[in-house]
Amino acid sequence: MESKKATKVLKNVKVPFYDEINHDLQVYIQKKIFPEYAKNDWGHHLAHIYYVLRRSFQFAKTCPDLNLDIVYTVAAYHDLGHHIDAKHHEEISAKMVLEDKVLPEFFSTKDLQTISEAVADHRSTLKGEPRSIYGKIVSTADRNIDIDTMLHRTYTYRLRNFGEPNLEAIITESRRHLINKYGKNGYALTKSYFPDLSYRRALHELQKLTDNPAEFRQRYVSVNHLERALNLESEYASYIQRVSPKLVTYITDHIFPEYLKNDKAHQVFHIREVIRRSFALNDTFKLSLDPDLIYVSAAYHDFNKYLDAEHHELIAAEKFLNDSFMSSYFNQTKRRSIFEAIADHRSSQAHPPRSEYGRLLSSADRNTSITQVFVRSFFVGQDRQPDARVSDFLNYTFERLKKRYTIEHSENFFYTDPEYLNFLTEIRTLLENRPEFNTRYCEVNDINSLNSRLIEEPGIDISPVVFI
Repeated sequence: MESKKATKVLKNVKVPFYDEINHDLQVYIQKKIFPEYAKNDWGHHLAHIYYVLRRSFQFAKTCPDLNLDIVYTVAAYHDLGHHIDAKHHEEISAKMVLEDKVLPEFFSTKDLQTISEAVADHRSTLKGEPRSIYGKIVSTADRNIDIDTMLHRTYTYRLRNFGEPNLEAIITESRRHLINKYGKNGYALTKSYFPDLSYRRALHELQKLTDNPAEFRQRYVSVNHLERALNLESEYASYIQRVSPKLVTYITDHIFPEYLKNDKAHQVFHIREVIRRSFALNDTFKLSLDPDLIYVSAAYHDFNKYLDAEHHELIAAEKFLNDSFMSSYFNQTKRRSIFEAIADHRSSQAHPPRSEYGRLLSSADRNTSITQVFVRSFFVGQDRQPDARVSDFLNYTFERLKKRYTIEHSENFFYTDPEYLNFLTEIRTLLENRPEFNTRYCEVNDINSLNSRLIEEPGIDISPVVFI
């Protein structure tokens, strides 16, 4: 069955020649290929593919005797492997074309080679020109002509690909990248092979923006809605100053990178938020707990969750206990406190945490905003129920959250501060209004259709806007 979502979007953008493309080819790509783009970062999601499709046909219209099925397929596949290896995604995507078992039903061996080469040649970082007119079309079509989109793409790419996030570093690095790529001597300036006035105008505007660091930072923060996140990151950084630098370096270099293996709801952003909340609660309730123990307990609490979500607290606790660096750093008493805190952090466990550190971590691990709850539940659903219909998943999520947050089914919480109480009031009010719940959930996660499978909806990017 053809993907209704893909068809709807393609028709909305009025792709030229759409009716001239092989219908069965369209059905296959929309059903089997387009959903894979949900795995990419925002800048390489399906919306970007539709953009490149539209512009590809805009340029193809000026060239006689082209195979429009090839134009369509090159655009459809050009970023397919981005989530596997962003730095070499053109090579991976080109290989995926040749390994596709269905495409030979539509193309000759020679045509498949042309498609693969065009995909491999599309990046502006590559030296030399694309080997065919199809490569030149997709390379030109792949250039952004909207400044705010450029700023958001650089942000989301760095969130996905550069380890522990630091917003100030991301802003600085994004400006440097855009100057290197689109500045007066940028490597992308010569990678447009068709007349494109919109692109030239965008380059002029971007060069003016990147020439002014203060103006660039202001617009970058505004476009990516980072105002609150920057304030909270500053708070997070102030807490980390209390922790041994040796511990912070080890956790940053050896533990945080492992969180990329978890589902999106349990990666580094969540861990950083739990660290922030742990220190905030420690201060609010004047617990005077050891900063090193607070930090390590929170940093480890969902470690290797991807191995077994149902028993992840025990896996994480054992991983900590068997960490040779931690064994050399902490004495046996402190290691036992951290071990117990990690093992006791889940709200679903029957017995209360055995220590003050466990109660603190358990409380810090609770969501404190509607956005957090909805985004995290969506990505957990994608990870565990990818083929579930959105409508069915909404029913399941509504009932699950009622059991967790209503007065009759309150979750365990040991240090209740105003941030959590305000959230609790808001979500309980929402759980009394089912239509409003559905509307808000779909708005937060940018869901387009209740009939889609979860895997067909990309959702929004996990970022500090959501978690800190």
